Amino acid sequence: MRKIYAILIAALFTTAALAQQDAMYSMYMFNGLFLNPAYAGSHEVISATAIYRHQWAGFDGAPRTFNASIHAPFKRDQYALGATITNDRLGLTNMFSITPAFAYRIKVRKSRIALGVQAGFTYYQQRNSDAVLPDGFTSDQVFSVNQSMPLFNVGFGIYIYGKRYFIGASVPHLIPNSLNGKFSLAKAGEQVAKQYNHYLLTAGYVFGKDGAIVKVKPTFLMKYVQGDRRNLPQFDFNLNLLFVDRLWVGAGWRLGGDYQRWRGESIIAMIEAKLTPQLRVGYAYDATLSRTNPYQSGTHEIMVGYDFSYNKKRFVTPRYVKYF
Repeated sequence: MRKIYAILIAALFTTAALAQQDAMYSMYMFNGLFLNPAYAGSHEVISATAIYRHQWAGFDGAPRTFNASIHAPFKRDQYALGATITNDRLGLTNMFSITPAFAYRIKVRKSRIALGVQAGFTYYQQRNSDAVLPDGFTSDQVFSVNQSMPLFNVGFGIYIYGKRYFIGASVPHLIPNSLNGKFSLAKAGEQVAKQYNHYLLTAGYVFGKDGAIVKVKPTFLMKYVQGDRRNLPQFDFNLNLLFVDRLWVGAGWRLGGDYQRWRGESIIAMIEAKLTPQLRVGYAYDATLSRTNPYQSGTHEIMVGYDFSYNKKRFVTPRYVKYF
């Protein structure tokens, strides 16, 4: 049983714009399928990735998210299929999603333009009975009944990439599903919580010649949530160094919706190592700069990726090094 205080419970029920939104990852540049269905097939082989993110470690009821994805091209690389599985837990809420994706890929010289669509199912749960309440709330019907509901959604995206660059834009959810349960605190016709549209833009480039000992990769992510009361986007700016095409070491800065404090929302350190031609592992740490900093010890993120059905010569040839 989670020990969730009444103030946190109230916040989960009444914060519409921020409480029920998609999880974001610091290592987004190494696993783009959860952001954009058009990313499917971009590794040119069967590729699987898993990420676990523990946000605000030490904070009771803090977000914990697991995401696994697999994708591959087929039919002479003109099409691609993929799927993601996500389990996102925050306080008393849990969302489990399965989202298949399809991409149509057009080869333009040494680049590809991919158009992607996805359709997914989400099972949403509100575990009100897990709450530990102060005296006087124990008889409240809202906190005595668990709620759950199935949700369906669709999304689309475009992804343009070559060996050394990528740019993508996507809207993962188009249907603004209501999350108001039977015992919601919402008034009739009022939306206390729902799935809002996310508008995402990503880009990156790798500087450095083939065979160079060190290469530089700046990347960028912009996320705009339509229902955010601040009506401002969130930005991630990242810079990674690649050593001998094996080891990524990087840092990032996340700027949230509060632009009055230009110190940002968090700073990020990350590392990704290619242990074999097929296997890669990564770790990221977010140091929070917001008002929650005194109450938690940062955010941890772990990633494992593996590429299947490969040609050994292809994976050791410099021109086939995968940067994204």
